[in-house]
Amino acid sequence: MKLVAVLIVSCAAVAFAQRKIKGGWGGGGGGGGEPTEFRGTFNKGMRKVQKEVLARINELRAEHGVAPLDEDEQMNRYAQAWAKYLAKTGRFQHRSQRKYGENIFMSYSSDPNAKLAGQGKKAVESWYSEIKFYQYGNNYNPKAGHFTQCIWRGSRRIGTGVARSPDGKVFIVSNFDPAGNMQGAFRKNVPRPQGGTQQQQMIKG
Repeated sequence: MKLVAVLIVSCAAVAFAQRKIKGGWGGGGGGGGEPTEFRGTFNKGMRKVQKEVLARINELRAEHGVAPLDEDEQMNRYAQAWAKYLAKTGRFQHRSQRKYGENIFMSYSSDPNAKLAGQGKKAVESWYSEIKFYQYGNNYNPKAGHFTQCIWRGSRRIGTGVARSPDGKVFIVSNFDPAGNMQGAFRKNVPRPQGGTQQQQMIKG
């Protein structure tokens, strides 16, 4: 029997501000020589992951009564540049300066033939599963930052990048504009789900 090891890790960036800043976080992003634009070509596997992320997030946003996100190609390239950097360095961290909201995800498989298909949906499901930690009407909960960014009503655009490291790790980066997780704005930006079995199952853990 062939055994395949799998690891899944997520991390969300949070903006602490008293008001929402137009365009997300202030600053130009990409500090310290960090890459900000992918100049290559997205292959079919990468595009598949982008579509999976967009589709699943918008399905979940709809269940919370929130408008869908639009995919932005420039943001795709911004996210891809960071995903490639993470895969190259083996690090799992956010940009030191961010102009967008940012969720990152990492999975690992010991199977060298593992495909990218399905990784986008897996990332979103991992982020959204934090709904079970969120208390509606309260401010930021560090255990629920991925969930709140995915659902954040004020976010309008998304860009996603994906890259695989030589040792089998898959890194997915999604950027959101305007950024979510702004202090003092959770009540109006993170509504309760309007119903549905999946949300209730996740809430129950």
